[in-house]
Amino acid sequence: MKDSMSVLRRDPTTSRWVIFGDPPPAVRASGDSCPFCAGHESMTPPEIVAWGPSQRRADAPGWQVRVVPNARPLLRIEGKLERHADLIYDTTSGTGAHEIVIETPEHHRSLVALPKAQVALVLKAWAERIRDLKKDPRFRSIFVFKNQGARAGAWMPDHAHSQVMGLPVTPKALKEILDVARAHYRDKERCVFCDVLREELENGQRLVQVTEHFVALAPYASRYPYEYWILPREHSADYETTEPALLDDLAGVLLASLGRLEDILPEPAYNLFLYSSPNRDSRKGYWTTLAQDFHWHIAVMPRLAQTAGFEVGSGLYANSVLPEDAARMLRLWAPGADDEEGAQPG
Repeated sequence: MKDSMSVLRRDPTTSRWVIFGDPPPAVRASGDSCPFCAGHESMTPPEIVAWGPSQRRADAPGWQVRVVPNARPLLRIEGKLERHADLIYDTTSGTGAHEIVIETPEHHRSLVALPKAQVALVLKAWAERIRDLKKDPRFRSIFVFKNQGARAGAWMPDHAHSQVMGLPVTPKALKEILDVARAHYRDKERCVFCDVLREELENGQRLVQVTEHFVALAPYASRYPYEYWILPREHSADYETTEPALLDDLAGVLLASLGRLEDILPEPAYNLFLYSSPNRDSRKGYWTTLAQDFHWHIAVMPRLAQTAGFEVGSGLYANSVLPEDAARMLRLWAPGADDEEGAQPG
């Protein structure tokens, strides 16, 4: 399928959007030259933004975190967004953004290998890209995710990176979360995630880590063994508004929890998702209570095995590890991450 033919189609029976485009690239062989390493900047598309010394030249070494367009994007930023009917169906042009956040210039497989200040810089890069992409009214939601390991879908499994996508639709998984949060708020005038936080802080059995600003917990009905969420203790719908000092705290929580996950499951494959608010400017008047009812959060989902037919066909999940047991295992370890001064965009 040619790049120009990327298109989204909506299934009217489930409201699920599907992207039709080029197949994903084969997993990169470990002996191949790595395009994400410092000194190999010419192997990627020109950078969108990078953090490093102010005197550094664009697309040259010296960066700490670098954001580039995906060389084989699912969606392309060029062109007008077009929506139209196809008989009873809905289709949308494959217009969007697909970016790679290269989390370190050094060849490290895992985020856990990085110092706390470097991880905080990655989190700040996510916030910066969300803020920038939300200025584009073509994008209804900005989705940040990280595939760690080939089993989790990583094309470049041996160099730490994450991805940011500007989507012309609201993906079904996020839409379901938003709809439940809005219904809970309309019924009780409370944020469902704030209710969960109060319950879990009181109960304590499923807590993984608690800091002044964040709580890491194993969700009551976790879908995957050792799945956990990280939520801000103070209500906030928009990740990109998080203050830099709080992102430093979040970096420590993420390092501690992922480090413990790697202790339990050596070289684990996992997916990390950042669920933040959709772009309200692209649908004015639609998400009217979003600031009150939604609570941004990070979900980490280890992939110990492939999703089986039962889960795929039914939408139900079978989990062999109770969240209380997962939380007890995950909270055994306390990190000692080095803190360093973060760099400025340049």
